[in-house]
Amino acid sequence: MSYVMCMMCRAMYGFTAATMITTPVYNIESFSNNINAQKSVQYNISKVQKLPSTLSRLAPPPSNQPEWYKSHLQRERHLNRLSKPIKSEVTYTISTKGKTSSDLAEFSRQSNETLNDARGWARLGVKFKQVDSGGDFDLVLSQPEHMTSFSSYCSSDWSCRVGKSVIINDKRWQKTSKAWGEYGGSIRDYRHMAINHEIGHWLGHGHQNCNVSGESAAVMQQQSIDLQGCKFNPWPLESEIWSTTLGVRKI
Repeated sequence: MSYVMCMMCRAMYGFTAATMITTPVYNIESFSNNINAQKSVQYNISKVQKLPSTLSRLAPPPSNQPEWYKSHLQRERHLNRLSKPIKSEVTYTISTKGKTSSDLAEFSRQSNETLNDARGWARLGVKFKQVDSGGDFDLVLSQPEHMTSFSSYCSSDWSCRVGKSVIINDKRWQKTSKAWGEYGGSIRDYRHMAINHEIGHWLGHGHQNCNVSGESAAVMQQQSIDLQGCKFNPWPLESEIWSTTLGVRKI
């Protein structure tokens, strides 16, 4: 019967019997070859997927950075986040606490001169302006015995800063300190230093120590108490011209 059908095909379409028989065989082999090729690709992919785990075993161990370098990088990242002053003008009020004997008008004038001096914190790119109320910080001239009323951290012997209050000890404003007197510094330079030091705390600075004997002290060193081998200096060093409060650094 198959032979008869093949003869009929040959008669109708001109196909040979061999053509009718071998064509299905050719398609089956091609299909089989495709399946084998797909299996080969899947196998190769699985080998590639395993490659990263092999490379990870060959990766060098992580290097340990010294602590001083980590601190340096952390500070650099912090400073790099600071760029421009949040405001170009910083306002402050003037007031007294207790009974003071210094001239308040002179205190106000000299404080403003210090704050806006080109050698001082004005190098941050800001102008300091006295206002009657609502200032960014309060500059207070205080009777020594009232210093501790601001905080137990404060002392009747020294000036201090508590929150937005920058408190100048009236006794120090008039007579400086023993260490300053032994050095022979002027009372005006002491007042520059006292204002710059306490404002420095408000700007975000902590205390510093003398780094190199014979060099100028940082304004954030407690120069009223001890020079530690440094020279008296009433103005912030170049390395101190930054502020976390204002979000600014020297560029």
